[in-house]
Amino acid sequence: MWIDREEMAHLHKRRARRIGFELPVRVKHGLVRSTAMLKDLTTHGARIAGIAELHIGEGLTLFLPDQPATTAFVVWSEPMSSGLEFATPLGEDAFAELVAGYALGQARPSIASGLDALRTLRPAYC
Repeated sequence: MWIDREEMAHLHKRRARRIGFELPVRVKHGLVRSTAMLKDLTTHGARIAGIAELHIGEGLTLFLPDQPATTAFVVWSEPMSSGLEFATPLGEDAFAELVAGYALGQARPSIASGLDALRTLRPAYC
């Protein structure tokens, strides 16, 4: 097992635990439609990779599988990687469905039994 030091350093700032993904998703920013890689997800936001030149504050639309289009805003950006905050948080059920169907590693089987399993993944700092 390894420790993600960046994650540990920012735990106190997080509103929700981030779940890892490796999922291609469609993104619309301005008039441009692109495919990005969803790297992690919470009910409040996501990290995507693969799109250059996103600017802090820029609005975009994220198309997650089996979900309505989600409006998000860029809160940080590095070359080819950006953090997004959703205009409206994902519902708990929608989040649980995405994790059960597409998450990486241990999160996926832990959540497959439903929303109660998701709540057990959320530590007290949330």
